[in-house]
Amino acid sequence: MRIKPEQLSNQLKKSLLPLYLITGDDSLLVQESCDVVRAACREAGCTDREILHVDGKFNWDTLVATSSEMSLFAERKLIELRLPSGKPGTEGSKGLQAYLANPNPDNVLLIVAGKIDKQSTNSKWFKALDSAGGIVQIWPVDIQQLPRWIQGRLQKVGMTIDNDALQLLTDRVEGNLLAAAQEIEKLRLLSKGDHITAETVSETVADNARYNL
Repeated sequence: MRIKPEQLSNQLKKSLLPLYLITGDDSLLVQESCDVVRAACREAGCTDREILHVDGKFNWDTLVATSSEMSLFAERKLIELRLPSGKPGTEGSKGLQAYLANPNPDNVLLIVAGKIDKQSTNSKWFKALDSAGGIVQIWPVDIQQLPRWIQGRLQKVGMTIDNDALQLLTDRVEGNLLAAAQEIEKLRLLSKGDHITAETVSETVADNARYNL
């Protein structure tokens, strides 16, 4: 089941799926989507959380073993599998399919992965995950989309912005969403009202753009 990032919150309100794969190479957007899933899991009673880091020495049997272990302090558990490369490899593919063959209904599996290429989306393990739960693919926010992204983020905190100020803010954080989020929070705290002008941006926002001519 494919879920757009902006649809994730509404989907979680309807039902908590047994598995979520959050994949992408923008750390801020991936982290925020994961936080939404974690919060929903806590509300659903997953008060126990176990984190598994996949590296060159990772034993994929650990995933199945972790799923079958009973928790002493919680009825439900969130298993967080971190896969930075986005590619589980042959053993990982077998491990994920073994997990899905007999999942523990009391657990939720959250896979946090780096960018997954198109070829991998046709693999058996990816298709198995797609059938069993929700897949959220995070795409970078390009320069054309950035002003709308900034404006939407400001609206969430109850603020408006002049067009000139929006363009200036976009120029100063281009290619750096983490900096954009931090500067928006700074503007929220330092602005005298709920409206941002170009003068306010000039005085408070540093140049964090990653790109230039």
